[in-house]
Amino acid sequence: MEDERVVSTERGKQLSDQLGLEFFETSAKENVNVKAVFERLVDIICDKMSESLDSDPSLVSASKGARLNEHTTPSNASCQC
Repeated sequence: MEDERVVSTERGKQLSDQLGLEFFETSAKENVNVKAVFERLVDIICDKMSESLDSDPSLVSASKGARLNEHTTPSNASCQC
């Protein structure tokens, strides 16, 4: 796999530093770090959404969805979902 590399690890880290981004070395072909990257992206998205809601509570009305960190109990107690 190393011989198929297009961008060196060093160059990838350098570019991520310049852009102020996190660096992940991945391989979809070898399934290396793919899950970790998606999980990190979800964490970042959730954090940003929570920050937006905290700074502007009007984005969520009483009749619309729950906060991502809230745990709601289903109205049908027999439901196992």
